[in-house]
Amino acid sequence: MISEFPLMVFTVLTGIAAGAYVGAALFPKKGEDAKPWLFPLIALILVAVGGLSAMGHLGRPAMVLNVLNNPTSSLTMEGMTSGLLAVVAIVDMALGFSKKQANRAVRIVGAVVGVVCMCVVTMAYATSYGNVAWTAAPTYPLFILGDLATGVALWMAFADMPNKPLASTSAVLSLLFAAVLVWQAVTFAGLSQPGMGQIVAGAVFALAGAVGAYATASTKLWNTAGKVVFVLLVIALVLSRYGFYMASII
Repeated sequence: MISEFPLMVFTVLTGIAAGAYVGAALFPKKGEDAKPWLFPLIALILVAVGGLSAMGHLGRPAMVLNVLNNPTSSLTMEGMTSGLLAVVAIVDMALGFSKKQANRAVRIVGAVVGVVCMCVVTMAYATSYGNVAWTAAPTYPLFILGDLATGVALWMAFADMPNKPLASTSAVLSLLFAAVLVWQAVTFAGLSQPGMGQIVAGAVFALAGAVGAYATASTKLWNTAGKVVFVLLVIALVLSRYGFYMASII
């Protein structure tokens, strides 16, 4: 198993939650939402499990205090932004319970925080000097597009009726993610880095997700198809992120 596995879990789960809030803000549900609290609850669980996993990477709980002593460190910034996303999810969930409907303003705030969180996580690796595979150009779109594609696919799985703009956006993001993964694989191959096979496999699943999302827009099985697309994108994200971390300097 890769040494950076806890951090991989963190970036995958937190990234999905962040990307999903972008989808929720851009494509609000049409009509009445029977369970407006469910989406933020799942987002909160993703961020919480991801955060606990990241803490596990430190080895000892006491190390968390050392990280907090350096507010400009990448781990601290990641913790702060993901924690803020968790707070937004809690507020969103509370309003969903009390008001019986989603609050668009809160979802927009969640999208903004989500984008900031994705950027902070991306920069943590894109500026990891000493690892040329991570500081290469594909790292920037690799994280952002992976999180957005998978997160929007999660939000699409929540949509209870066909939404062609949402499905089309999911298809485009998935296709771009697949293209970036091919670029990343070529970069890794040129640097003689391991993980190329996992990244290529991730590209295949991302491409399948793009095809599925495009077909989902006109299918009568919208709910089932949306969930299938999400599963395909999760597999693509996990495989590609695993391959990325195989180039770890640890």
